[in-house]
Amino acid sequence: MRYLRWVCTCLLTSLTALLAAALPARAQPYYALQYWGGPVLEQFTIYPLYYGNWSQADIDAQQAYLKSLAAYISGDKAPAGQQPVIRQYGVMEASVASAVTASPAATPNPAMTRTELLDIIDTNQKNGKLPPYGSTTLIALFLAHGFELQGCDRCSYHASNSNTEYWLVVPHDTGAPYELSTAHEVFESATDPVVDDSSSWGWLTGGYYPNGSSSPVNDEMVDECGNNTITLTNLDIQIPEVTDNTRGLFLGNPAKNVPAGGSCSTTGYTSLSEIQVYGWSFADYKKEYDSLWPEGWRLYVLQSYVLPNGSLAMNAVWRPSGNTAEIQQYGATYAQFRAEYDELWPLGWRIYILDSYVQSGVEYFNAVWRPGDVAETQLYEATPTEFNTQRSTLYGEGWRLRMLDAIVPAADVEYNAVFRHGVASDTTLFGVSFGDYKSLYDSLWPQGWRLYLLQSYLQADGAEVFDAVFHPGNHGEIQIYGATYSEYRSEYDSLWPQGWRLYILQSFVAANGVTYYNAVWRQATIDRPL
Repeated sequence: MRYLRWVCTCLLTSLTALLAAALPARAQPYYALQYWGGPVLEQFTIYPLYYGNWSQADIDAQQAYLKSLAAYISGDKAPAGQQPVIRQYGVMEASVASAVTASPAATPNPAMTRTELLDIIDTNQKNGKLPPYGSTTLIALFLAHGFELQGCDRCSYHASNSNTEYWLVVPHDTGAPYELSTAHEVFESATDPVVDDSSSWGWLTGGYYPNGSSSPVNDEMVDECGNNTITLTNLDIQIPEVTDNTRGLFLGNPAKNVPAGGSCSTTGYTSLSEIQVYGWSFADYKKEYDSLWPEGWRLYVLQSYVLPNGSLAMNAVWRPSGNTAEIQQYGATYAQFRAEYDELWPLGWRIYILDSYVQSGVEYFNAVWRPGDVAETQLYEATPTEFNTQRSTLYGEGWRLRMLDAIVPAADVEYNAVFRHGVASDTTLFGVSFGDYKSLYDSLWPQGWRLYLLQSYLQADGAEVFDAVFHPGNHGEIQIYGATYSEYRSEYDSLWPQGWRLYILQSFVAANGVTYYNAVWRQATIDRPL
């Protein structure tokens, strides 16, 4: 079952050459976005404040644009089978509050400081025109003609005061078209709301040194795409091009501080399509993989499990991902997996999927790597005590659980885990009954917690237990537990036309020899890990 090491090496070499030849010239300088562990605005409201001498006509025009922009983010009038680009980063919905005005007689200031901007916001929060800051609130300060920002030439920016206090400012005299500057800051506020704290970043590129600079930068969603624009005829507005990871992620050059490469959207939308296989043999799975690869499909879910007859079965989900680079390893012993990991790490590859299984008493690993340069640390074959002790230590150092895979090679469970830096709070449970898990889920839901990781497994005594990690969230989700294949497929097929897509898929073989499925759906395709 081992996918021979030399095959992976050849794949890496030939793939790099293929991508260099196939990638359009204008896409080559761009860098892909990576998730750095901070907040993302899943659902938020824009609260606009028009400061200074604004005409009512200009306010009306800006409000109309904001409403159309929010409609775009929320998926209104999206082409059939497609979603807004921003949804791959976990941003689902936006709305716009009514316009409020302040200080129409204020003297124009060509060098507004951050302190002055915050004073304006604070004053209008105290007088009730603006709401308090909050995790779903984006305050938008629009400055009338004659106001500009200190330290930059006709620029705009978004900012934060903490992990839950977000705002942006756009002067009417901004250098770019006003609406495009507005969209620029709204998009980047949603995908990377915390600006000044690097430990709380959201989606940014890897760090690189611009030509002539001695300081590295990490670009946000719009920065990489210059001044190129997209016309959304369905909503009759223009938006800036943004980084779209589904158009392809390409290997950078860590030795020269070049992060993973990417592309910019030219349509504003990405596909909602996915292809799945369930319970296939490795040979059949690999044949499907090889047929889908040249068509631009890449793995989103990969899971292996052993049937009562001792044979291996595989579930897989693919999504359109352009020419995204990908390396896989199958049926590897721990030593083989670690050798591959250690070789790929300095070349700029990071774990995207980690899957393990036990066959004839031996643990084997499947893994998928994608280009990236974020930090990560891992834990393998850890007992529950070792896992919990290490997790507690890492949590205090700013690491958060991103992947979790439980195996039962003998009498007790062992954990494989991947941690990355992040600030997201989480609520966890490990090794509990379904009743205890469901009780916690039902109590957490109204408090704004949603599933991030979910798995179940059979203990040595045959009892099914659950592990789960919850993150703060306000999105909808649908789950199914312990379903037969026919029950699961019926649910999948009913949810598909409503726009629901798999977020988590996991299966296990019960003591009666039947394979059961747990699944979680969200109304988007999300670019993991988030």
